[in-house]
Amino acid sequence: MTSNGKLTLDFIKQQAEEEQLMPTNFKQVKLTKKFLLPHIRKLQDDLLRLRLQFDREFDQARHPKKGEYPQGYCYEITKGVKELLEHELQAPQTVGIGALRDFCLNGGITKRVWGNLRHEYFQNAFQFGDLYVDVSNDTVTITKPKVEILPLAKARFYSISDYDTYAGLAEKYWKGNIYPNRLLPELAVMFPIFFVSADGKPEAHANYQTILYRNMQLDFALAERFLTKGRFQDRVLPENHAKRLISEFGGLEMPVSNDDLKRHFAAARQSELRLDAVRCQLLLDQARAI
Repeated sequence: MTSNGKLTLDFIKQQAEEEQLMPTNFKQVKLTKKFLLPHIRKLQDDLLRLRLQFDREFDQARHPKKGEYPQGYCYEITKGVKELLEHELQAPQTVGIGALRDFCLNGGITKRVWGNLRHEYFQNAFQFGDLYVDVSNDTVTITKPKVEILPLAKARFYSISDYDTYAGLAEKYWKGNIYPNRLLPELAVMFPIFFVSADGKPEAHANYQTILYRNMQLDFALAERFLTKGRFQDRVLPENHAKRLISEFGGLEMPVSNDDLKRHFAAARQSELRLDAVRCQLLLDQARAI
């Protein structure tokens, strides 16, 4: 759920706001055309230079749970290049970085985003106005160019706003299996998904920070819809994982029904759980422990 450290409500909010794709309008299209497109090749060269710099400086030993770099490192690469780019934007020395700075100073959108790429991958990238900018384009297929820049309309990059979409993509991308959380119903209002990875490791999932935060804003409506109306609602967690949840986390012996789940959601809303930072933090900690 996070690359390291403690999962907190402040972190969830920060990540969700940072990762959300912004809708473009005429102003952003105009700014992109005026400031970025005339220098797009030079900007791409600069981004590749920064990516190569990050590659040289990256310490893979600090990420022992991941595989061979760069596969699976889209988050780390995008965050790292973002830091390098922010430093250069303070005093541009190249045409490409100078064009991006002028674009920013005139109101252009420049932000990191996370979402569904072509219904095949989860991907971290950048939004520069009306452009999709990917500096970790080789993190699934290492033979691809490291940097890709496309008009957003052609990139087929979408925000993820429901758990069914997330669950389907998670199975495809991570080669695992999704199950509804019907054994820990108090936790399910925030973490409605159990994901069992290809190597058999179960995790409590909530579609990363973006939709977790949105689910809380909507008073847990997204999680309830996934559990009671979604296409994964009838799946049953394998017995070995269910026994662990029962013995280690106080899980129920039998999966709860839709009616019982709805009562848990109603209780969470009545008690204003989403506004109670202490209780929410306990649920976040429990999810991290699974």
